[in-house]
Amino acid sequence: MAAAAAATVSLCSSRCPGLSLGLGLPQARLASQVAATPLLVEGRRARRRRGWQVAATEGSAKSSGEAEEQVPSWARPGSDEPPPWARDGGGGGGAQEPGVQLPFYAYLLASAITAIAAIGSIFEYANQRPVFGVVSPDSALYAPLLGFFVFTGIPTSGFLWFKAVQTANKEAEEQDRRDGFS
Repeated sequence: MAAAAAATVSLCSSRCPGLSLGLGLPQARLASQVAATPLLVEGRRARRRRGWQVAATEGSAKSSGEAEEQVPSWARPGSDEPPPWARDGGGGGGAQEPGVQLPFYAYLLASAITAIAAIGSIFEYANQRPVFGVVSPDSALYAPLLGFFVFTGIPTSGFLWFKAVQTANKEAEEQDRRDGFS
């Protein structure tokens, strides 16, 4: 508590170099400095120069007990408790969903490839280039094949992007839960 009071006194009694450049900005001063300022007389009325006073209350400084409560028990010095990610053999310990769950970067990669193919199909149609060098522009399958790539590729790419973000968020929440931040 005495350290917080000393820091407050040194903060209040020091002057900020930016404020002492004569810019007309107020300067922080102690209450004792304000009381010691001589009265200025303007005609018949006397007034004090105005200044800023800074004070700290007892509740504004956190006690060391409150700071220790925020530190997890496994992170305290001398603790033999393993961190959450090292418990249970690191297997996560949660119930797994049935089926195979792809990592988010697989969805992201598939989304990018699908989007490139869909946009490339638009350019192939506009420039009348053969599709994959196989289906020529005079073929009856040329427009329907490129249309299929465009009209299914763009929504599929959007869905895969959404699924990538959803999977990444799910993985991050699971890691937060394992780390003890829930």
